[in-house]
Amino acid sequence: MTRNFGCFAAVSFAGLIGCGQQEPAVAPLAPPPAVTVAAPPPVIEAKKEEPKPALLTAEHKLKVYQGGWAASNAKDFAKLQAQWAEDARSETLDMGPPAVGPSAITEHGARAFATAFPDGTAETQLTLLNNNQVFGVVLLRGTQTGPLQSPTGTVPPTGKKIGLLAAHLLELNDAGKAVKESMAYDGGTLAGQLGLLPAPHRKALEAGWADKPVVVATGGETEKANLAAFNAGVVGFNKHDAAAALGAAADDIVFAEMTAPADRVGKKEAVKGIEEMFKAFPDVKLEVASAWPAGDYVVATGTWSGTNTGDVPGMKLKKTGKSVSVHFIEVDRFVGGKTKNIWLFSNGAAAAAQLGLLPPKTPELKGKEPAAHKPAAEPKPVVAAKPAAEPKPVVAAKPAAEPKPTPSKPAVTAPAAKPTPAK
Repeated sequence: MTRNFGCFAAVSFAGLIGCGQQEPAVAPLAPPPAVTVAAPPPVIEAKKEEPKPALLTAEHKLKVYQGGWAASNAKDFAKLQAQWAEDARSETLDMGPPAVGPSAITEHGARAFATAFPDGTAETQLTLLNNNQVFGVVLLRGTQTGPLQSPTGTVPPTGKKIGLLAAHLLELNDAGKAVKESMAYDGGTLAGQLGLLPAPHRKALEAGWADKPVVVATGGETEKANLAAFNAGVVGFNKHDAAAALGAAADDIVFAEMTAPADRVGKKEAVKGIEEMFKAFPDVKLEVASAWPAGDYVVATGTWSGTNTGDVPGMKLKKTGKSVSVHFIEVDRFVGGKTKNIWLFSNGAAAAAQLGLLPPKTPELKGKEPAAHKPAAEPKPVVAAKPAAEPKPVVAAKPAAEPKPTPSKPAVTAPAAKPTPAK
């Protein structure tokens, strides 16, 4: 056993060395199989998810909105520009193509307004919030001592004061940046106050509303009922049923249509105005794009269109046989389920131009054919691709509002056909 062990030892450690002549040589042992050690699995780092922005409170959203107007009034254009998302879009209804991007929006809006009205201010009269939608009625005031860019060309300084109400809609994203802006005001009123058009128009407002409500939507039953009443009025209007269109109107309703020189007060006057419209525009209709409530208010946007085949006695206008289409923003105030106020904002100058009621050019408004001749179809998103380098388009980048909170009838009455010429 000892010798045999020695032979195994020799084979094992010396390979070819034998252990004696008597014993046959022992075949060398095969090498042990190689041991394969599996490579450790690659370490996969857990993918870090981008932290979601904290949900903004209603207070924060209102701060963003109010901060934008404060920056505009302070002429702090850098701060104002920083509040816009990179792909933000801004338009003034029926006053040319929209501006796209923070730089273009700021240049074509706030800066352009400040250039024409160096002392200009914008004061919110009503502020409503529903989720990420903010709406304001804004009073714009100022003295035109600088060049004003309009759809028909550059208006030289007139030295005259303006004071008019504008509707302003702003949509925020979850990070609190502004992504979409829509403004509406009457170009005829602006031109009239500047002494550029002789047509009847609202006089320049010097003071704002006594009360300046700020309302946040709750989603309550009252809000739902108000929205339902508004929608029912639109259905009645499109059926050309004046009674149904004003079914929720209070007897003392005040209908403030910004294209008209004065408000219609009382349900009878409101009904009279609608019936006159149905006769002048037999195919008139409203197309509501959006509508949402906040407290006692309902905000709506859409298009008013029709063909003028009848006279408009209230405006001393003869039929033109032409079609018109304009965008509008409307806000209605309800009290106890009844519509007490309606504010209707649209560009009457655009409607008048489509009906052929405005001269193509005037000495004061030099330039190309009024952009208003084009129907209220969605404005082509051409303007803002280029930053502030682009020429400043429309008059006011920031809306303003006429003082008296005189409201009026629901979207049911979007008088886009009236020839009175809104970031």
